Amino acid sequence: MKKILVFLALSLITLSVFAYSLNDVLLNNFNTVMTLSKYEQKDAIIVFSDPTCFYCNKLKSDTLSNLGVQQMLSNNFVIGQIYETNDTANFEGKTYTYAQLFQGFGIKGTPTLFFFTQSGTPITYLPGYLGPSDFIKVLQYIALGYYAKNVNFSTFSKENSKFVGTPSIIELTKSQADYILKNDPMSKGINSYPPKNADLFLKYIVSGQDATSIANQMMKDGFYNIYVVNGK
Repeated sequence: MKKILVFLALSLITLSVFAYSLNDVLLNNFNTVMTLSKYEQKDAIIVFSDPTCFYCNKLKSDTLSNLGVQQMLSNNFVIGQIYETNDTANFEGKTYTYAQLFQGFGIKGTPTLFFFTQSGTPITYLPGYLGPSDFIKVLQYIALGYYAKNVNFSTFSKENSKFVGTPSIIELTKSQADYILKNDPMSKGINSYPPKNADLFLKYIVSGQDATSIANQMMKDGFYNIYVVNGK
């Protein structure tokens, strides 16, 4: 019995460090990514991809399925992939097909990753595949805003940065909260303090009479993504 209990305990510890499902992290709709980016106040990443592309699939299986990458993404970005199809997207007040976006953004090969601000302004792009550790460096560089401070990426990449994200409390309207809960698999609605050993990297939508005090305590306890519904 003792051996069984030890095995179960170790199994629970192991499960706690497993990566999330790729479908929870990587979305498949341009408009959804951009709207979530605005509401969650995180930069957006669009992966211009192809289902038959070897390095696109490697990016998903090796890099975007890595737990460290996923935690960086959850804390700092909203990411989605699009294929060269006739699905439509709204960008800068106009409607385009995904195929037109491929052409408009000058995509020469896949995967190509475009980074956008929360307001939808393109920041930069990254052509090709990167492994988890190199990709985390890129995510840190963008999330910390070093591109806007003219910090050389080569210099930054040599630093041993431990940055994962900056804990924050963001206020939402009820309609914004409902949208996030419906469209972001990494979000979770709560009206009481999360249970012991709760995941620090999920996006918690806190509602109810005690939402503000719960959010403040979560901030103190190391949760990264805290959203308070203002009830309007």
